[in-house]
Amino acid sequence: MTNIELFNAITNAQNELVENWGDVGKEVVALCFQARKFDGNTSSFLEFCTACGGNWGGMFLSGIRALYPEVWEAIPEDLGVYAFGSICNVMLLLGVRTWE
Repeated sequence: MTNIELFNAITNAQNELVENWGDVGKEVVALCFQARKFDGNTSSFLEFCTACGGNWGGMFLSGIRALYPEVWEAIPEDLGVYAFGSICNVMLLLGVRTWE
């Protein structure tokens, strides 16, 4: 992924979280911005996740909770209709290279 593509992906992720979660989305984006970046791919991130019986969203959330509890706390209980995409957006903002 080029730097411009990464910039566009990060910008889109931020915008989608705010669109889907409103002010809570802004808080999540800000916390992701302040957090130390994971700097690894999805496979590496999965090492910190707990299997949830085929529930990929729940599994990814468990990894966010393990590594970034302050971000996990800010994520709304009702993730909305775009839940999986929103979780992936949070992962991207935390530095998980989801495209690898």
